[in-house]
Amino acid sequence: MSSETQLTVSQLVVYPIKSCAGIEVERLEFDEVGPLHDRRYMVVNPDGRFLTQRQLPVMARIIPELTETGITLTLSGQTALPACAVQQPEHGSWSEAQVWKDSVQGLDCGEEVAQWLEQVLGRSARLLYLPNDVIRSVDPDYADPGDRVGFADGFPLLVTHQASADFLSGKLGRPLNMLRFRPNVVVSGGEAFDELNWQVLQCAENATGSISSLQLVKPCTRCVIPLRDLETLEREADVTEVLKEHCRTGKEIIFGQNALPRQLESIQLGSRWTALP
Repeated sequence: MSSETQLTVSQLVVYPIKSCAGIEVERLEFDEVGPLHDRRYMVVNPDGRFLTQRQLPVMARIIPELTETGITLTLSGQTALPACAVQQPEHGSWSEAQVWKDSVQGLDCGEEVAQWLEQVLGRSARLLYLPNDVIRSVDPDYADPGDRVGFADGFPLLVTHQASADFLSGKLGRPLNMLRFRPNVVVSGGEAFDELNWQVLQCAENATGSISSLQLVKPCTRCVIPLRDLETLEREADVTEVLKEHCRTGKEIIFGQNALPRQLESIQLGSRWTALP
């Protein structure tokens, strides 16, 4: 492998609600928390514990649409359930939520969306919003002081490599949709699994001066979600076996790299980047 790899950004995705469907975008913008609109909402149970597709695969069918004042939710393939409009709360009832080992405060989005979610999920649930003035820090073992994250599992960004997905597709004998892996940034170029050796992605089109980059800090350990078909939501045994054979490190399945933005205002679809080991 050469010391540098030339890449092109081939897909950009934001996930307004943790563990619900994503929205493909042409430009990924950033604020102090991470990608704008990404994982700023989260579904929780009555005790404040976050809910995900791990336990509730139907969450993959909840489709958020960004509006000027918040989001609108629809359920894929379901016309009997009306869409639910959610106003981004600026004040109101605060709730303490749990994301793995982190406790974080969020604003409750109200009864209407709670009832809508209960119909979809078959259990009591609330939707919380994370205002920018609520600070949740990234694990200091992997980050600098001041690095922040929203309601994502632990890092503000996930970067995946199209060549690696194409390799797995070849082993399966059918296309493996990258959206199974819930990336924010997909890059194309180089050889399969090169990404595990990269440490920095540097924007090759940036003007002279400050260098915009993504710092790749930790390979992403995968759960059951990538094993499910995006349409049927059923686990696929052959996908499980292929991932075990080609993506296992020790007892864990690894795919993609968690990342931190550095002096980065936005990423444009089609932009050119350089991967540095």
